[in-house]
Amino acid sequence: MSKARFGAELFEGHKGVTAVIVPFDPEEVWGLPPVKLDARRDGWLVKGTVNRTRFDGYIGFRWKRFFLLIEPELREAANLSVGDTLSVVVEPTTSAKTLARAREQSKVTTAPARGRADALEPSASRPRKT
Repeated sequence: MSKARFGAELFEGHKGVTAVIVPFDPEEVWGLPPVKLDARRDGWLVKGTVNRTRFDGYIGFRWKRFFLLIEPELREAANLSVGDTLSVVVEPTTSAKTLARAREQSKVTTAPARGRADALEPSASRPRKT
C-alpha cells in the first residue's frame, strides 16, 4: 500500500483530545474497509510519522470527517502544540500492536450509536503488513 502525505493543523476537540483532520477517504485511497475496534467504533489501522516522529494508531470517522488522534506522548516527542501545522505520513498496517493501541486510543473519542456493519473483524484475512 502506498503512503499518504498531508499537512494539517493540530486542534483540540471534545474532552481535550487533540487530532488532525485527514483530507482523504482511506477506503477510497487504499481500497480497504475499516476494522472493528469495539462494538461501536471502527477505523483504519495506520503507522507513520508526524513531523518525522514515528507513531501508530488509527484513522477514525465522525461528523462526516476523517481524523487522526495525536496523543499527548506524540505531541511531547514531536514538540507539538495546538494550532501547529503538522507534516503527516501514514500507511495502512494490520499489526497486532497497532490494533491494541488503536483500541485504547478510541476509548477517548465519542462513540457513534453503532459501528459500520461492513467493518472487518481484525482477524479477517487481509495481507499482513507490519
